[in-house]
Formats: sequence, structure tokens, C-alpha cells
Amino acid sequence: MLAGDSRTILIIDDDEGIRQIRRRAMEAAGHTVLEASNGAAGLKRFREDNPDLVITDIIMPEREGVETIMALRKESPGTPIIACS
Repeated sequence: MLAGDSRTILIIDDDEGIRQIRRRAMEAAGHTVLEASNGAAGLKRFREDNPDLVITDIIMPEREGVETIMALRKESPGTPIIACS
């Protein structure tokens, strides 16, 4: 990803405040941001919208971040994923 390139980014985090902070930062950089509040919702959103990048929390309800990452890797091995804790 080059500076100035606009991307669609999916943020998966159960903490709404963290999602909002990340959303504001990514939108300020010119990106389109999608959100999901847990891993299960994140996978559904990923399948619907095919984002360019996923930023995910590790510890979440319904589907842990590691499980979510493994599922994303199977479905789309080339999609960059950033895991946060």
C-alpha cells in the first residue's frame, strides 16, 4: 500500500471505543472503514465487502481473533491482517 492510496479497511474489535479511534485515524488518512464487533460478524462482513486490509483484536467474544485470522487466511491468503491486543 503506497501513501495516498485509498483502501477499504475492516476493523474487528469488541471495544467500540477502540473501533472508533481506529476508524477516525484510517478515515483521516483517506481510507474507507468497515466495522465488526466480534470475529463472527467480522468474517461475515469480510465475505460481503472484501476489504483490502483487516485490523483485528485478538481477544473477543463469539470468535477469538486467532480463529478469525485462521479463517481469513484460508479464504483470502493474500489479504493483509494486523492483529492487535
